[in-house]
Amino acid sequence: MYKHYKFILITALSPLVIIYLFLSLTGTAKAAAFADISITLSNSRLSYKALISSGSSGSSLVTIQSGSSDATTKHLFPGDVLCFTDAGQNGCRDNTTYTVASIIDDTHFNLTAPLASALVATDYAVASQSATWSVAFTTVAQVPIGGSILITIPMADNANGNNGIPDNSGTTANSGFDLNKLVSGNVTITGCTDANWGSAAINPGSGTSDHTISFTRATSACAASTAITITIGGNGIVNPAAVTSGHTQGAADVYGIPVVTKDDSSNVLDYATQRVAPIEAVLISGNVDESLSFVVAGTGVGTSHCGFNSSITTTATSVAWGHFAAANTFYYAAQNLTVNTNAASGYSVTIQENDQMGKDGNVCTGTAPSADNYTFGSGICIRDTVCQSSNCSESITADWTNAVGYPGLGYSEASITGSIVAPFYYNEKTRTFSTKQLADKQGGETPAVIMSSTGPVSSDSVDVCYRITVPGTQPAGYYYNLAKYTVTATF
Repeated sequence: MYKHYKFILITALSPLVIIYLFLSLTGTAKAAAFADISITLSNSRLSYKALISSGSSGSSLVTIQSGSSDATTKHLFPGDVLCFTDAGQNGCRDNTTYTVASIIDDTHFNLTAPLASALVATDYAVASQSATWSVAFTTVAQVPIGGSILITIPMADNANGNNGIPDNSGTTANSGFDLNKLVSGNVTITGCTDANWGSAAINPGSGTSDHTISFTRATSACAASTAITITIGGNGIVNPAAVTSGHTQGAADVYGIPVVTKDDSSNVLDYATQRVAPIEAVLISGNVDESLSFVVAGTGVGTSHCGFNSSITTTATSVAWGHFAAANTFYYAAQNLTVNTNAASGYSVTIQENDQMGKDGNVCTGTAPSADNYTFGSGICIRDTVCQSSNCSESITADWTNAVGYPGLGYSEASITGSIVAPFYYNEKTRTFSTKQLADKQGGETPAVIMSSTGPVSSDSVDVCYRITVPGTQPAGYYYNLAKYTVTATF
């Protein structure tokens, strides 16, 4: 009876023992995927790496050849910074970087500066693309004291994966990232009381081993369901160049980045292999044509310009004074000038008359009358005004307030729209009609600037206001001259 009882006891307990052992084993060995995880690269552009064909010392022209990850210049753009490295990829030749000035065709490009030394056919042109990484996840399991977080970053097999030169290989399985001399201080962790984590441990890869970055939990366990962010900064991790076998431009080379948490016995707690996908950049380009428009417009009789009402109607091509009904009386006219341009260095508009107003167009020799107010040698003219007491010229302004005794033609200006563009204004210095003479080409005077800008403008506009008066002794007849506006844009 005793033996029978013992047998029953053993058979009753055996399943419990088996179940207990099973639960114990799975409780210590089971790992889970992170609740969520992301890896963000601040720059997802593949690095550029092309085998050199030629490049002469003192020349800015570089020729590449096939046989490397980038067999054309299609992923090299103006403004890219690059350097040249030898076959062993031992840093930048001459410790010098260059900037791409222009892409000529699929195998030629120009630099903004000449090469310091000649290139050879085993050299590479490399335009490194580096990125700050942000690794973010939420834990499922608690990370105990002595536990850790481990990030594994693929490295190209048997490359110097920590010198800042982009690496690559035939396939993504053998290719990877360059740590770019990353140090512990370049890697930070936030979440679950930052200070309770130890410093980042950086282990550059070697041979066929990949890079690793890890943090150990120094004090106080990190609870489950905690959001963690690891930022890998410094000079940034250098993205690989495209793989040399089977890569299609515009199709990403995809790399797996294993991320795990471990307990204090190095058992895996949470895990994920997150994907990152470096790819070529896209050059978006277009040409904006140089533009310049200049419009001269007439104004109506009775309209106000430069503080006075116009005596006549003008057009784009004429200021027709008609008959001067009274001597020693001011008459007014105006034209409106408008400029639009995208010129980087702006524009200027000048004015110049071919001569002073000659009777029937006769030559007005010199810039001042040889007798009275209208005789210029053998010519009879309506002179350019001297304002008051001979104190204005084609380059000097003065207030012109008296029509008696100071006859002639002059002009002033008023700003309509845009920035301040005119060199003087009719009401400057509290004047009534600040005036200049028109620059006289026959008299050897230089065209005068009447509006300008140092950059692009939209609808800069001024009024050019003409004023004229003739003395009672002015000989009868038809007087005229030609005024010319010239606009010059500097692109």
